[in-house]
Amino acid sequence: MTDTTIDDLTLTLQRHIAAPPAKVYAAWLDPKTLMRFMANCKGMKLAYAETDPRVGGTFRIDLDNEGHVVQHTGTYLALKPHSEIAFTWVSPYCTAENSTVRLDFVPDGEGTRITLTHSRFIDENHRDMHVGGWATMLDGLVATQL
Repeated sequence: MTDTTIDDLTLTLQRHIAAPPAKVYAAWLDPKTLMRFMANCKGMKLAYAETDPRVGGTFRIDLDNEGHVVQHTGTYLALKPHSEIAFTWVSPYCTAENSTVRLDFVPDGEGTRITLTHSRFIDENHRDMHVGGWATMLDGLVATQL
């Protein structure tokens, strides 16, 4: 299932992942697995990843888009095993204060329905630029054997 909703300055995307919620949840917190699923993103690859998966812990993801490395950082706000991850999102393309991303993991048949909600952008253009980036990342996760 692929679904995208844009409301105000929030975007929401959904995908079905052919793995149980525990594995999909863990994929977002483990740097090695992040590297694997980001390798499946068209036009992007993950140059570096580090995570400190605890509330208040931070992460860093460096995306390499054809030689141009862009650093993304954030702080984990919520970690509910196998059901929710929430974090702040800081990147050169998202300069709004308190921009947040929430990932919800729900059992769905033999797999997981993941819903990504990114809130708080400085304007509609910045929000719309993130739709493609998040869709590419979720599609990379769909293509990865977890």
